[in-house]
Amino acid sequence: MPVEEGYRYIRSGVLKHYPSVLHSEDALEGPQAFAEKRDPVWKGR
Repeated sequence: MPVEEGYRYIRSGVLKHYPSVLHSEDALEGPQAFAEKRDPVWKGR
């Protein structure tokens, strides 16, 4: 699937839980851990 089509799919509302996952603590933890060069500590939130 081309990137543009993927973004359209995400924004279409088909993925009902996407907004809650996007703004979760874990969504912030991944990039933060990467920037700090450490393993992420996932909390499932």
